[in-house]
Amino acid sequence: MIKKKIYSFIVFLFYWVSYSQFGTIGYDFKDPYISFKGLEFAVRLSTDNNIYCPNPKEIIVNKISKDEVLLTSKSLSAAGGQIISEGFIELKIKKGNESRISISARASHPTEQGKTILVLIKGIDVESMVSEQTQVKGVQVFNKNKGIRVSYPSRAATMPLVFFTSPEKEWYVLSKDREIRRKGFGCFYDHLSHEPVVMLSHDTDMRKIDTSIQAPDWVLGYGRKRIDVVIERCDDLEKYFGSTPYLKKPKQHTKWIDQLKVVTFLHGVHWTGHLFNTYKQMEEQLEWITKTISGRQIMAFLPAWDGRYYVNYPEHEPDSLMGGKEGLKQLVKKAHSMGIKVILMFGGPNLSTFEFLKKNKMSDAGLKTPDGQVKIQNWLDWNTDLQIETMGLIMNFGHPKYRNYMISKTVDLFETYGIDGIFLDGTLRWQNSPDYSAYEGLVQYTKEIRKRYPQKMIMGEDGYDAIYGLFDLFHTSGGPLGLENYMLRYTRQFYYLAYPAENGSAGIHEIGWSSDSHTIKNAKPEFTIPSISIFNGHIQKYGVQIKNKLKVYKNWELKHVPIMNK
Repeated sequence: MIKKKIYSFIVFLFYWVSYSQFGTIGYDFKDPYISFKGLEFAVRLSTDNNIYCPNPKEIIVNKISKDEVLLTSKSLSAAGGQIISEGFIELKIKKGNESRISISARASHPTEQGKTILVLIKGIDVESMVSEQTQVKGVQVFNKNKGIRVSYPSRAATMPLVFFTSPEKEWYVLSKDREIRRKGFGCFYDHLSHEPVVMLSHDTDMRKIDTSIQAPDWVLGYGRKRIDVVIERCDDLEKYFGSTPYLKKPKQHTKWIDQLKVVTFLHGVHWTGHLFNTYKQMEEQLEWITKTISGRQIMAFLPAWDGRYYVNYPEHEPDSLMGGKEGLKQLVKKAHSMGIKVILMFGGPNLSTFEFLKKNKMSDAGLKTPDGQVKIQNWLDWNTDLQIETMGLIMNFGHPKYRNYMISKTVDLFETYGIDGIFLDGTLRWQNSPDYSAYEGLVQYTKEIRKRYPQKMIMGEDGYDAIYGLFDLFHTSGGPLGLENYMLRYTRQFYYLAYPAENGSAGIHEIGWSSDSHTIKNAKPEFTIPSISIFNGHIQKYGVQIKNKLKVYKNWELKHVPIMNK
């Protein structure tokens, strides 16, 4: 009787399973696909040594009900069936409401550590993938000669969510993970079965890597408005990550932000040592601006206020050539007398120099890749000598000693100079590091500063969904990042540093001359607090143009979008 019952739930392989190639592997990998609701699904386990699928000779397909099916295998296959290994793998697929399918998977290997679980899906005639890939305005067109992919968290995917368009309908894929762990989304062409294959990946937290791995549920569906799917992720953020919508934040954090009409970028010193402004010159420029716009509607943002841009990070001390400690104190005092808030730029996660790390015995605090390789800050030719400068390390705020240093530095600047807030450069920096969580480090840093200085502002550059709510303002490329402008649900944004001064120069910023940059092309002024970059001498040379812009900015209002309070 038991034998008969088992067989009633096992569907013969020739009915359920087909074999075909995926991706760029140069042979038939022989993934067993299972048919469900008009689609086909397969699963793989990627370990620290190889990649496996279920062993076709040992899989059991258990049809639990008409709306749920379970594929299991007690051994693993690699290299197209040439390697058989002990292990376990399971794929569960369940039909829900509203054309919604829930997918979960788990796997283990007796000796190898499980890095990634991958789900493969066929049956979607993919035309494009929609995320937040800035360079292509969020839409990557699919063709068989070039696959498409994004990973979360990143600029290209600030939520673990993408949409796949097809001729007949638009699909969505959302991870229901309650932790910040890497997700991958892609689509590649199967050259054996001549069709697109959607691929989803979930990576284990490398701090907890083990011989077993379990992927949180993926939700796959169609027929819903994009904003409704985005709201579902927002609900998860607010329930499981403690994200607070902007409109529910204490008024002390939002009142003066809501009054802002312009952010003035008062550039300090270029990497090469060229001086754009002294503190005294910044004072004069701010005083001139207040003749057109009220001081309480102005935020003064100071990049490279501490000397040569990037060169001394994260020492963060006033630059003697700009006017030293007393010059900075006087600038802040003068700005406050006019009602202007002053924000200083920090290297934050973006950079610490080798010299600083060696001197402070923090060389182990660099942000590491999953395999433990430290991330170097080395992608720019700052002085155009046709060689990239290696500046130092990208940092991990999860490292206790480094985070404590940044907390103490923040406290020192608040207490000594009375500034109104700080800006962390590169808060987007995230890796699946094997030692510390960059995300958890930012949570702890912001929590500590909030506790000590509830009136002060904390701002960041770029980001992803779970950290947007930690900050009062974000400084991001182009318009607000996020599907359906969801960033505005949690914070506000102002223009990127690369937005140029009147002469077309981006000052200390890497882009340099940026009148035709993607920052400007993708900007959405209706959602972004206006910005002006000013160098010494520009008021005399471009005063009319600057004043005309300020007159326009006086009437700027943030455009409302439903995601803000839906």
